[in-house]
Amino acid sequence: FFHSLFLGVGKTTLIQKVTQALKSSGVPIDGFYTQEVREGGRRTGFDVVTLSGNRGPLSRVSSDSSASRREYRVGQYVVDLVSFEQLVLPMLRNVS
Repeated sequence: FFHSLFLGVGKTTLIQKVTQALKSSGVPIDGFYTQEVREGGRRTGFDVVTLSGNRGPLSRVSSDSSASRREYRVGQYVVDLVSFEQLVLPMLRNVS
């Protein structure tokens, strides 16, 4: 119930607006959020988006039910670990 209470209420929009306000005030900010990807009105995955504007695939729906050894899955989604690591790990290494 708690999770469904917060579906579609503008969490990503709020993060984007707060980020813009902080940046325009000169506050140094870094981080990332995930954004839903839709095709034809259907959710097909998620992207990871850094606050500096870089974007890459985080996960996509997989129609193949047989997972390979090197494939990471969460439910129906295949996680693009390489993309996530390329975008997010450098940012996390710079945290002081």
